[in-house]
Amino acid sequence: MAVPQIRRLEVTRFRGIQSLVWRPAPGVNLILGGGDVGKSTLLEAITLLLYPTNGFVLSDTDYFNRVVETELLIEAVMSLPDASGIHDQSWNAWPWEWDGKQAVLPDPEADGPARNPVYRVRVRGTSESDLSYEVVQPDGSVVSFPTSLRRRIGLVRLVAEERSDRDLRLIQGGALDRLLDDRALRARLGRHLAQDGLQYQLVDDARARLTALDIDLTNRHLPHGLGLGFVGGPGVSINSLVGLTSDKDGVALPMTSWGAGTRRLAALAIADNLQDGAPIILIDEVERGLEPYRQTALMRKLRGRPSQTFVTTHSGFAVTAATGAALWYLDAAGSIGELPTEKVGVLQQRDPAALLSRLTVIVEGITEVGFLEVLLERHVAPDWAGYGLYIADGGGNDRVLQLLEGLLSGGVRFAGMADREAGDPAPERWARVQRALGDRLLRWDEGNLESNVLPLFGAQRLQSLITDPDNLKTGQRRRSLIDRLGLDPEATLEEISKAAGDGLMRLVVEAALGSVPPDIADDERRKMFKGHASQWFKSRAGGRELANKVFELDLWPRLEPRFTRFLAILRQAIHD
Repeated sequence: MAVPQIRRLEVTRFRGIQSLVWRPAPGVNLILGGGDVGKSTLLEAITLLLYPTNGFVLSDTDYFNRVVETELLIEAVMSLPDASGIHDQSWNAWPWEWDGKQAVLPDPEADGPARNPVYRVRVRGTSESDLSYEVVQPDGSVVSFPTSLRRRIGLVRLVAEERSDRDLRLIQGGALDRLLDDRALRARLGRHLAQDGLQYQLVDDARARLTALDIDLTNRHLPHGLGLGFVGGPGVSINSLVGLTSDKDGVALPMTSWGAGTRRLAALAIADNLQDGAPIILIDEVERGLEPYRQTALMRKLRGRPSQTFVTTHSGFAVTAATGAALWYLDAAGSIGELPTEKVGVLQQRDPAALLSRLTVIVEGITEVGFLEVLLERHVAPDWAGYGLYIADGGGNDRVLQLLEGLLSGGVRFAGMADREAGDPAPERWARVQRALGDRLLRWDEGNLESNVLPLFGAQRLQSLITDPDNLKTGQRRRSLIDRLGLDPEATLEEISKAAGDGLMRLVVEAALGSVPPDIADDERRKMFKGHASQWFKSRAGGRELANKVFELDLWPRLEPRFTRFLAILRQAIHD
């Protein structure tokens, strides 16, 4: 089914956006980003471009930095099906061709119609605060972009709560108005109200006073024969007072009196039933007024529609439910980039909060999550999470690299903490990520968290290291070392230290990592060795325990130089 589609959107000097070029995808486009970066402004730019009436009034705040003397411009390269009425205009609509990035002049030597026809439509805000709607033709000429064409393209907006009512009323250009498509209704309503007269609804005393006024006007030779009816006013029409009602226990209640979420879903249902196909849909903060299960249902519904849809959200439920949607990230500088789902899909499904935070730190595993939490509490802020920082478990070295690359391509502001595995796989990819992130990526010179931190304790602190604060794992940790040395199950720490010799701390690291000695072939014994990791620090609580012991035993000065720049960046992030 051919539907209207924005191929390229250019926004110049509109509200907080100085300059932005975006090539949105067909289907659902989910726009992420921090607060006040311009997500709603981006939707408002599309609204202004496709507004179905000429009733939009500009103010100085619609111009970048409130400089009205320099024009604002919103231009889109669009695919427009025949049903949009593009070929029913009083002027000939000559198409451009889409080359994958922009509209280009059609090949004059080519036979037949354009292979991938598109049209350039725009709205300019002039220095006099007027709006000029235009279609740019391939020969450089400009013709009008009329309301009739904008209405046929169609636009459904689920934006702020008070604006969601628009499509539930018979407001000109609204979804309900386009659905019913009864152009003569306004005149019939006026005649009906004039004929029936509201004066018959007055109580007796009020009707008597109206009669007395009519007699007085007659005596003054002024218009008389008074009645009451709707007379309208600036910006108000009879139709705008007419809207959908629904039955509630035998009472016809206006749909506009229902909750915000229900009103939004009702407006979308109207869009589904529009006669002119699949309008472009704009939904700002899809979670507004909707419980998590209805957010999920709505995102799934949108994915099944042919319409090009633009959605902003701060809801993890909506992000997770947006499988198959194109994910975009808008930053405070006005740049928008795509988040490739093949790289960041694991966060979208498992930890969507990582895509919604002010600054997310991607780490290797759950142990690192707990370890870094303690560092942030002590050296950034006790309530660091309240400032929008977030720590995400990347799920292993390969996956962390994929996530970092994906977030970089989308322009997301983030940081990372990663291991350097033996042989340093994918060194060129890691080097590119390191150059891009600089000090926002903390990567060990070699090894991982356990191999860099555990040796700091030394043999003399073995008892403190293995002692579990809740005394639940102390014995298990001692037993993991005994199993690896092949000692008597009742061996003491002294006997363990003596048997391990200089390799004691290496033995502890291997146990904490669940490393399997290369000469172990028996499946049961391999399983036993791998299970040792769960007895040490392989959990969020374990990571916190390890970090707290580093501080309690005054080992932090030996680690601090490695973390100085990294933590300074995170401290700065909470003040930016």
